[in-house]
Amino acid sequence: MNSRIAQIIIIFLLAFFTGVNFVVFPALGTAFTDASLFGLSSSQFGNLFIPQVICIIISCLVAPFLVNKFGSKIILGAGLLLMIISTGILWMLQFFMNDKSLLFPVLMILVAFTGSGFGVSITTLNPLAASLFEKNKSSAILILQFLVGLGTSTSPMMMNLIGNVKNWMYVPAGIFVLVSIIFVFVLFLKLEKGTFFELPKHFKIPSKLWIFFIAIVLYGFIEGTFGSFGAIILKNQGLDNNKASLGLSLFWGGIALNRLLFGIFSKNNDLSYLFLFSPLIVAGLLLSLILFPNVNIVVLMMFLIGFFMGSIFPGSIGWGTVEFPTLSVLVSGFLMAANQIGTGIITNVLGNFSNQTNIIFQFLIVCMGIICVLLFCLKKNSKIKEAF
Repeated sequence: MNSRIAQIIIIFLLAFFTGVNFVVFPALGTAFTDASLFGLSSSQFGNLFIPQVICIIISCLVAPFLVNKFGSKIILGAGLLLMIISTGILWMLQFFMNDKSLLFPVLMILVAFTGSGFGVSITTLNPLAASLFEKNKSSAILILQFLVGLGTSTSPMMMNLIGNVKNWMYVPAGIFVLVSIIFVFVLFLKLEKGTFFELPKHFKIPSKLWIFFIAIVLYGFIEGTFGSFGAIILKNQGLDNNKASLGLSLFWGGIALNRLLFGIFSKNNDLSYLFLFSPLIVAGLLLSLILFPNVNIVVLMMFLIGFFMGSIFPGSIGWGTVEFPTLSVLVSGFLMAANQIGTGIITNVLGNFSNQTNIIFQFLIVCMGIICVLLFCLKKNSKIKEAF
C-alpha cells in the first residue's frame, strides 16, 4: 500500500465512492416522502438538506487547519467514518419505522454527518490528488472531480435498480459496504503528512484567492439553479417530464465529460483560453434559450451549457493550487465552501422565481459575464499556463 500506483488507485476510487455516499439522501427522496415509509412532507424533505449545506461549508473551511495539524490520512479517515456512520444508521432505520415523529430529527442529524464527512473528505482529496501529480496538479483535480460527479450519478441509478421503493434499505446497505471496504484500504495506505499540506504559521488569504472565491460563489448560483430547479425550468420551456429528465441528465453528463476531457488533454495542450472564455460561452447559450425557446434545441443546449461550465469549478481549484502552492489545502476548502455558499443561497432564493424562466436566465447570464471578467483579472501575472 506504499507504492505510488496504489495511492493513486485508492485516492481516485475514494473520490468516486465519496460522490456515491454524498447523494444517498437525495436519491432516497421517494422513500422519504412515501406516506407508508418515512412520511416526510415536501417542506420537511426540502429542509432536510439545510444542515447538509451548513455542515459542508463549515467542514470545508475547518478541514485545511485540521489537515495541517493532524495530517491528511487522519482527517480523510475521519471524514469517511462520519459518512459510514451516517449511512449505516440510515440503513438501520428500517427497524424503527413505527415512531415516525423521531424519523425527521434523526435524518437531520444523519444528513449533517454526511455533509461534514463529505466536506472534510473532498477538501482533503483535492490536494492529495494534486500532490500525486506535481506536474499536472490541475488535471489531477479535474479528473478527481469527474469521478466525484460520476459517483453522484450512481446513487439515483441504484434506486432505480432496486425497483420497488419499499426496498429502499438496499441502497444505504450497498453504499455502507462499499465505502467501508475503501475505508479499510485507506487505513493501510501510507500517506505522509508532508510539506504539501502544511500551512504557513502566519498568513492572510491572498486578494487573488478572494477573487476566486467570488467567482465560485457565482458559479454555485448556476449549478444550484439547474441542480435544484432544473426540471421546473425545463418544463416551463415546454418540455414534458421525460425530456426534462433527459435534459438534466445531459446537463450533468456534459459537466462530467468536460472535466474528463480537460483533465486528459490539458496535460499536453494549452486550454487556458478555452477555460477563460467558457463562462462567456455559457452566457451565450443561456441567451439563445431566451431568444430561441425551441423545444427541439433545449435538450442540446442543456448538454452544451453543462459541458462548457464543467471545468470552471475544479479548474479554479487546480489553478489556485498552482498559484498558491503553500496554501493548497486552504484553496481546496475555501473554494469548496464558496461553491456550497452559492448553491445554498440560490436554492433558498430561487423558489420565489422558479416560474419566471427568462428572469432566471438573465440573472445567470450576468453571473457568467462577471465570472469571465474575474477570470481575466486573475490571468494577469498568473501561472495559468502551468494549470492548463
